[in-house]
Amino acid sequence: MQGVRLVNQIGVSSFIDADLVVDASGRGAPTAALFEALKLQPPETTTIHINLCYTSAVIELPEQATKNWKLVLTLNDPPRIGDRGVLVPMEHNRWMVTICQRGRLERIDGWDSYVSAFGELITPTIHDALRQAKPIEDLRQFAFPTSSWRHFERSPRLPRGLLPIADAICRFNPIHGQGMSSAALQARLLRDALADAITESDPVAALQQGFMAEVASVLETPWAMSTSRDLMFPDTHGPRPEHFQANVEFELAMFRAAVIDPVVHKAAMDVNQLLQPRSLLRSPHIMERIEETNGVRTGWSHPEVMTGSSTFRLRTTVPRG
Repeated sequence: MQGVRLVNQIGVSSFIDADLVVDASGRGAPTAALFEALKLQPPETTTIHINLCYTSAVIELPEQATKNWKLVLTLNDPPRIGDRGVLVPMEHNRWMVTICQRGRLERIDGWDSYVSAFGELITPTIHDALRQAKPIEDLRQFAFPTSSWRHFERSPRLPRGLLPIADAICRFNPIHGQGMSSAALQARLLRDALADAITESDPVAALQQGFMAEVASVLETPWAMSTSRDLMFPDTHGPRPEHFQANVEFELAMFRAAVIDPVVHKAAMDVNQLLQPRSLLRSPHIMERIEETNGVRTGWSHPEVMTGSSTFRLRTTVPRG
């Protein structure tokens, strides 16, 4: 790498010299183009075909309709119900509302159809709120066909001076809201790798090596958490991790514990928000509380059973019926 060539809106190009180029361009097209130009083997990629569409709107809600809500999250119910919704507060009684629909990439046509779509969720909470809502902006809709992890950390070498980061390495289901947090953790890793590399004889090579040696540990938790629930649907195409069914059973048991045990609840939320490592969920004091709640000795604490997905999703509204 010698730098970056820029082309402005009127087609005039310029060149910026650089010893290091960090590709945070989202889908990583510049890195892919460079690999192709240099005739390098592209990185091994893990792909999960989820085929979803998420549609968002900004709305106004009367204050009495929100009941002092902090956030409303209605999750799906694999494999029976694939759609999920979220309602997030903004300022001045405005809220952002999103529905994520699996297995369909067609657009929702109009506000009435949008409100009706929420009626198909597992609980009626958001649908009932939207019936009192006033849309402020047009619907915004996005298709997201696949989650993908480009395993640059497994590549024999990167082009000198190139470092892909964030979505250029790993893109996962955006409905979980972990993309920016994952990118921030990788930025912190980059800072630490820079501090370690600066004293080396070849700091650029040391930086690339140091970052790639640790980036998988940063990505493992959000990747597992975002893909595990998608993989519960039989029509989702992608590799299931080892001990997948055991981990599904663990997730259900953890949910049952979290709804009545505040210690398990906090641990699960801390992991979900990437504040704590996923290993917290297999610590003895958490496992004991999960097993006590479920009334069985499960053996889930065995490390091999927990190497795959060990995620938690809390349904915050009351199920129908």
